[in-house]
Amino acid sequence: MKEITSWKEDYKRFEEAETEVLAISVDHIYSHNVFAAALGTLPYPLLADWHKKTVKAFGVLNEKDGTAIRSCFVVDKEGILRYCNTNFDANKQDMYEEVFSACEECKGDTQS
Repeated sequence: MKEITSWKEDYKRFEEAETEVLAISVDHIYSHNVFAAALGTLPYPLLADWHKKTVKAFGVLNEKDGTAIRSCFVVDKEGILRYCNTNFDANKQDMYEEVFSACEECKGDTQS
């Protein structure tokens, strides 16, 4: 939950980097609706991966309990994976900064 609210608070930084945020969870869409309502409006979509196709494709499904491993990915406009952290810790500010740096690098690459 901390990363969801942190991305919300820092969303302007994503906009400045011409980046879109997609939050994905294996929870059902109805759970997302309740969760999003409790947080207030999110400036980005909260997507339900109920069938776990996305988490499987990115290799972040915890097979033991069927949950997603907390992860963060940056994919550029050409669909190339530019940043991957499959051990994202919402309590470590440096991990957020790595994501913002990767977003800025993608922006810079498209302006060349």
